Amino acid sequence: MLSLCGVIWHENGKANDPMGKGPEMNRNVLIALIVVVLGGGYWFYSSQQAAKDAAIAEQAATDAAAAAKAAEEEAAKKAADEAKAAADAAAKAATDAAAATTEAAGAAAATVTDAVKAALDPATYDAAAVAAAIDAAAIDDATKATLKSALEAAKDSPDALKAALDQVKTALGL
Repeated sequence: MLSLCGVIWHENGKANDPMGKGPEMNRNVLIALIVVVLGGGYWFYSSQQAAKDAAIAEQAATDAAAAAKAAEEEAAKKAADEAKAAADAAAKAATDAAAATTEAAGAAAATVTDAVKAALDPATYDAAAVAAAIDAAAIDDATKATLKSALEAAKDSPDALKAALDQVKTALGL
């Protein structure tokens, strides 16, 4: 016995249709089956086409990324070459400026040193100039404070002032 949608077929070829639908139901089942097969075929074809389109888009994106990377590398090389040229020019300018600055600083230092030496002489002592020289010196803050305190304490005694000024000269390397 074979059963298809409620119709039982006997070996003698006669149908026993318990639902009373007869051949009309078989036709509806076949139409539904054809619709399902065609719909599945359309879906399969559509998904295959979408997969091909996605592969083409992925290849285009890969090609674009490779082209962008090549352009980026070329731009980076060009920028590096330009930066090197600019750095070389800047280094030369800095060297020239350093030489000029060293020369000018040497002359200025000689003038400042002469002025500081004059201010540190007890006969021509200038408290403001000596304080400025101590502040500008490359010594620690505690030493600066000690030197200023010694000068302040010694301002009324010429002998103590000479000793304090000698301490300042030693600390300043003069």
